[in-house]
Amino acid sequence: EKIITQIRKEYPDVEAEGEIRTELSKLVNTTETIQFKGFIDAVFKNNKGDYLIIDWKTDKKIDNASKHRQQLEAYKRAYSLKHNISLDKIKTAICFIGLRKTINTGKIDYLFDDKQPTKSSFETFSRKVNIILDWKKEPESYFKDLISKEMNEELMLSVIEQYKKETIELKIMNKNDK
Repeated sequence: EKIITQIRKEYPDVEAEGEIRTELSKLVNTTETIQFKGFIDAVFKNNKGDYLIIDWKTDKKIDNASKHRQQLEAYKRAYSLKHNISLDKIKTAICFIGLRKTINTGKIDYLFDDKQPTKSSFETFSRKVNIILDWKKEPESYFKDLISKEMNEELMLSVIEQYKKETIELKIMNKNDK
């Protein structure tokens, strides 16, 4: 509530959760016909035509802020394309709402992080997308990268996260079929 009150001083209008879709080729240099899909937690707007895209995060620490900014930069660009809004009229912010110390003191803190993504944020996002597209073209390279030491930790965590998500979705679908 404190964060929302702070945001609404500058951006009084809000649009809650929404799916954003666009052709990936409109975001990054590719000929692939794949859809980019994301979920924007909230978009605030002011009467000057400025927008603020918010991503609520329940991380315990702010260690992944740069990764979150990469995601937000992609959302910003997709939102810009979908609504034909100039990129310079859109800002982003991460709202950490689950911050806690390593030793649990029972206190949960928050942070409104409105540091804007740098140019390298989108370059990093694009590089990661291109790696995935390369795997699509040459699946064997996926396994080579999975085994390689440089990519192993981040890639393995991503694979595990996706596997868990799909396993849960499959269980829900099977449960609903009964």
